[in-house]
Amino acid sequence: MSMQKMIAAILLILGILYGAALLLRAMRDRGTFKQEKGSFPVLCFWEAVIYFCATVGISDFLLNTLLLSRQKITEDRNLPGTLVCACLLPGAIIAFFLLRVENPVRLSTLIPCCIAITAGSSAGARFVTGLDGSKVRRFMTIALIFSLAALLLRIGLTRGVSGTAAGLSGVRLALAVLLSFAAGVVNMMGVPMKPANTAIFLLLGLSPLSTLTMVLVMACIGPMGGGLPVIRSGAYHQKLVCAAVIFGSAGAVIGSMVAISLSAGILNALLILVMIIAIISMIRK
Repeated sequence: MSMQKMIAAILLILGILYGAALLLRAMRDRGTFKQEKGSFPVLCFWEAVIYFCATVGISDFLLNTLLLSRQKITEDRNLPGTLVCACLLPGAIIAFFLLRVENPVRLSTLIPCCIAITAGSSAGARFVTGLDGSKVRRFMTIALIFSLAALLLRIGLTRGVSGTAAGLSGVRLALAVLLSFAAGVVNMMGVPMKPANTAIFLLLGLSPLSTLTMVLVMACIGPMGGGLPVIRSGAYHQKLVCAAVIFGSAGAVIGSMVAISLSAGILNALLILVMIIAIISMIRK
């Protein structure tokens, strides 16, 4: 078994363990589960759709932020934990399918960045549990605005000459590792890291396909680094998380197997629209 496939297997096992832990906690807290706002069947449907879309790089954090904001089913302080816990198993499934095939990204670039985002997530998980809802909402709004700016910058850059590198080295690798750590910290606060990280890796010269692989694998590994403290704190919406574990995982499997193919223009337009709606919703609150 190659190193790449071994990493894929480890991530899938960790994702399954996280998913089992989340479901077991929900079974123990059945009273809390029943009292939570929101229709479980409706959440199951949307989580399947969200993680189906996530297989092509659309941010599940953004889509779930929008869903939670529109449904008004959780407190602001529980929003980051809900986003993190929801993606643990579906994200692992997406990463597993990506790494099972030969990808044009070097492990010498992927592994250091994954270690960095795991460390950042571990640090961020301890920090976010001490924030109140208004601070979390304010931070997320500002970060979403910067993420939107980063995405627009990426779109502007890729209209010119895209990068062709399959890996980074030297100063560029060091910068990618540092920024990956920072992405892990803010990711645990519920801030989507996919748009910003996509822009960063493209700016550093990675090819679009290598960038997509990096971002989707890191989007799985980052939350795993800080997931355990969040689960222990109980600061998340159990109904949505259980819907994501079961039906979101099904959506991730189907999306990964059918290898969704949408044009970059359509994906960018959808992502920008979702980000703008999410920012407006956060500001209005």
